[in-house]
Amino acid sequence: MGKTTRKILSIASIFGFLWVTAGYAYAATATNALSVSATVISNCSIKSVTNIGFGNYDSTNITTPTDAAGDFSFRCTKGSTYDLYVTGTRTMTDGTDILNYELYTDTARTTLWPSATPGVTGTSTSNGNDKRNVYGRITAGQNVGAGAYSGTVTVTVQY
Repeated sequence: MGKTTRKILSIASIFGFLWVTAGYAYAATATNALSVSATVISNCSIKSVTNIGFGNYDSTNITTPTDAAGDFSFRCTKGSTYDLYVTGTRTMTDGTDILNYELYTDTARTTLWPSATPGVTGTSTSNGNDKRNVYGRITAGQNVGAGAYSGTVTVTVQY
C-alpha cells in the first residue's frame, strides 16, 4: 500500500469515527413531567322516547279503562344523582273535547309518575343507558265526541 492510499484510509477512518461518534454527542437526554388533567362534569341526557299510543277508545264502555305503555331512555354520568318526572297536563284534545289520562310508573298502575321534583330518584351506577317505562291509562266512560285526540307531556331528568 502506498503512502497516498494509507493517508486516504487514515483520513477516511477519522471522518468515519467522527461521523459515528457525532451521533453519540446528541444521545444525552433531559426529562420533565408533563401533567395531564380533565374535569368530568355531572350530566344527564334523554336518549330516546317511545310514545304512548292508546289506540281506539270506546267512550260508551263505562267499566274497562284503556291502557297503553311507552318508555324513555336516558344516560347520566356515573355517580350522578337524578330526579325523573313528567310535566304537563295529562289531557288529550281533538280541538273541542278533552280526554283525560294518567301516567304510572308500574304495570299495576298504582303509582303515578310525579309531575314535579322530587320525582323518581336514583343514582347512576354506570355510564350506560337507563330505561324507564311509562304506563298510561284512560279511565272508562269519559263523555267525549269521536275524533283523533292528542297531547304532549315532557319527560324530565333533573340532576
